[in-house]
Amino acid sequence: ECVDPLDLRRLVSISMDGPNVNFKCFELFQQEHAERYGGSQLVAVGSCRLHTLHNTVKSGFSIWQVEKLLRAMHTLFHNVPARREDYTAVTKSSVFPLSFCGHRWLENQPVIERALEVWPSLTQYIDAVRRKQLPNPGTASFDTVEDEKKDTLIVAKLHFSLTVARLFSPFLKKYQTDEPVMPFLSDDLAELIKVLSNFLNFHYLELGILFSSSKYHFISRKIVELGVLEFKRDCMQGLSNIIRKMQEKSPLKYATVRQMACLDPSVMFRDPDKCKRQMKCLVQTFLQDKQLTGGVSAGRN
Repeated sequence: ECVDPLDLRRLVSISMDGPNVNFKCFELFQQEHAERYGGSQLVAVGSCRLHTLHNTVKSGFSIWQVEKLLRAMHTLFHNVPARREDYTAVTKSSVFPLSFCGHRWLENQPVIERALEVWPSLTQYIDAVRRKQLPNPGTASFDTVEDEKKDTLIVAKLHFSLTVARLFSPFLKKYQTDEPVMPFLSDDLAELIKVLSNFLNFHYLELGILFSSSKYHFISRKIVELGVLEFKRDCMQGLSNIIRKMQEKSPLKYATVRQMACLDPSVMFRDPDKCKRQMKCLVQTFLQDKQLTGGVSAGRN
């Protein structure tokens, strides 16, 4: 009923979020649209590009359970005034962890930055609890943070997660908009994948040093070489997973998305012949989907 006032014959495509149920909805809508309008098809450009990237990065480093740690750090002091007072009394700090948002993973860059900022104070608080200077919270969140404290590479893992999040940040800022940015999407996604691929070949994970956003973070020299090698392997595997999922799930696999680059003014100037070829392909696609009727054939000059 909500779409009854609309002239669906003029509908070109449908945007959607990431869940697979939306693809099923799109498929059913395609069938109904074809039956109602003589075989006319909507243009498929994939699901929400931002949801895809959020879920891609989330799955890339699931082995480290960074999400679990960040949630636990916030939960430990959230709405517990007495515990916050104990923390402040011991650490002389009133800065607390931020809340983690699970369905917008890449927007948690400030959360990771805050976690790194408060980690020294948090370890100081945990040590005070173990010395029985402070009462033991006895919560799952405290147990999680305490367990992660035993990982000598946890700070390095947080720094690496932060570095990856920062690589995606410009893309998120640009495409978190209602403006028509589809012509720029394919080139920007391809460039992002290229940067991540180059990152795989950037051997900066040496013993005791982690490069993160123009800063060198020194890890304890007590770290055994085996642990560092495992850390490097996890970093490489995480990046590989991210790149693979981006290629599998991103809109780049749709020809229409790639061909829309012909409407990018910079591409028009740089390679006009390529733009002409892409425009012809676009017109052919719209003719085949019966989104265009009549006019000049796409194959003619």
